[in-house]
Amino acid sequence: MTPKSKPIFALLGTFLAACASSGGPDSMPAPAAEATAEAPPAPAADPVPAVMASATFTDDQADLGRDLFRAQCTECHYSSEFSDSQFKFKWSRRSAGNLYNLIQSSMPETAPGSLTPDEAVAVVTYIMRMNGFEPGASELPADRAVLDGISLASIRGE
Repeated sequence: MTPKSKPIFALLGTFLAACASSGGPDSMPAPAAEATAEAPPAPAADPVPAVMASATFTDDQADLGRDLFRAQCTECHYSSEFSDSQFKFKWSRRSAGNLYNLIQSSMPETAPGSLTPDEAVAVVTYIMRMNGFEPGASELPADRAVLDGISLASIRGE
């Protein structure tokens, strides 16, 4: 044995001795009985998030959005842009809150941020109605937390 190999063998010997002293099968704890019972499978995630009950808006609110769209947005946009396949592909993974934030902060291009919160949410409801969301009995509030909870996933279903 060379002088260089002595420390390696000493280390290896110490390691093997430690492994051997850890005990045999008798010193191992028995598996718990409950460990053999499998937990029930987790419920599958809903592939399309459900639209919250607060997603209701009125026809009057969407009509106001349509009128605002015609007055403020048609200089640069066609309403058909907001229900075509490209729009659906892009926005079906987002929320009404994302759309509201974009409209509220950067539209119209000639006067970004000039729409009031109620006007911006009215434009959102107009776009939602164009994409198959059904109006209801109560207005959609200009509340970002509520709007963030409304998935636009259902717009891709056509």
